[in-house]
Amino acid sequence: MSKKRIGIAIALLCYSLMIAGVFFFLGYKAAYNRMESSASALETQTFYATISDIQNNTFTVTGMEVNDINFRGNFRFSIAEGTKITWRYTDISADDLDVGDNIAITFTGEILETDPGQIQQIEVIQLLGDEK
Repeated sequence: MSKKRIGIAIALLCYSLMIAGVFFFLGYKAAYNRMESSASALETQTFYATISDIQNNTFTVTGMEVNDINFRGNFRFSIAEGTKITWRYTDISADDLDVGDNIAITFTGEILETDPGQIQQIEVIQLLGDEK
């Protein structure tokens, strides 16, 4: 083989490795972004609120001042059949919740940016306070 052919072969090999590296890092970045977005959707968050309105199984609440500033506004959510509702580690029903009750809301997913904010996936509602 001549030196020219060896040089061309080495150049093609380097070019191929460079292209493979670019595609590897593009794929890695896409997979990482996809993993990050799915992980944030599964994280649970909890905030404290006071019930301000109840219509059937749809609740409107106002976040308490002890919360992070993002959870001090008004929020609306519906209680699904599988939502766990407790008071002092005892299961209760949605009928036991009244306007003015303080609750802790644990949810997953995002809050829709409407007024009031819409919480889509409620996991647990805890009635706060010593007396019911």
